[in-house]
Amino acid sequence: MYVKTRHGLSLNGAWQMQIALFAGWIVPCSIVFLISGINLLQFPALLSWLYLLGGVSVITCALVRKRDNFKFMPRLYMTAELFLLCITSAIALVMVKDGSGSLLPLPVWSDMTFTSIRTGDPFAVVCTVVLIAMMEEILFRGIIMEALLQRYSAGIALLQSALLYMLAHPDPAQMPGAFMLGLLTGAFYLRFRDLCPSMLIHISYNAAAALMLNAGSHHFAEDSPVVYVLIVAGCAGALIAGYFLMQRIPLPKSTEKAAPLPGKPLLHTERSV
Repeated sequence: MYVKTRHGLSLNGAWQMQIALFAGWIVPCSIVFLISGINLLQFPALLSWLYLLGGVSVITCALVRKRDNFKFMPRLYMTAELFLLCITSAIALVMVKDGSGSLLPLPVWSDMTFTSIRTGDPFAVVCTVVLIAMMEEILFRGIIMEALLQRYSAGIALLQSALLYMLAHPDPAQMPGAFMLGLLTGAFYLRFRDLCPSMLIHISYNAAAALMLNAGSHHFAEDSPVVYVLIVAGCAGALIAGYFLMQRIPLPKSTEKAAPLPGKPLLHTERSV
């Protein structure tokens, strides 16, 4: 599946969507606090649903407004080779993110961790592992990145979408992992111009992170630091190898000529006026 657009999107338009996403949870929090004095930041599960609802609202507005000319195109592209590569890449990225967290001891803003993975109950798992992942891929890759590709080079579109996705996670401890995940899913989207691989990576990443959270990976890092470093280094190498393997997977027929090469700008004739 992907979102088709003719006019594209300016950088200002992409940042406006990000501001609208922030407003989706900031405005309700402010209203509730002013009326009742209750701080909704103390209820991360509720804020996760507000974040999801805000993202769905931004997507709906983009699809409904005729001036943006966005159109949702249902399509499913997935092969066995691509399926395995998406899952292994997601797991490898979780380990790299976990290792980078030990090298970059960033502060944790507990009030801002509502975009992190919740494992407390089945509804929280469905929300944070599956639904939010699908919403974010449709918004940041399907709409923002696809639209930026109509006006800018592939590199700018990839970096901007990854940056905006990182900023959607306001906790500093989450930002490096969010940026790396945005780059990974964006690279797959650049290659296949289909959201199915990106969604699979994102969901697998969330699921693997939730399992590691329950297993207590930090204890393993403390007990066997050398083995842990070797695993993280091996996963980093697997991500690099996975990128080159991705280039060997056949493209969907509808994108064999249309998809831009990663890191190269679109032709002048492909840009919107």
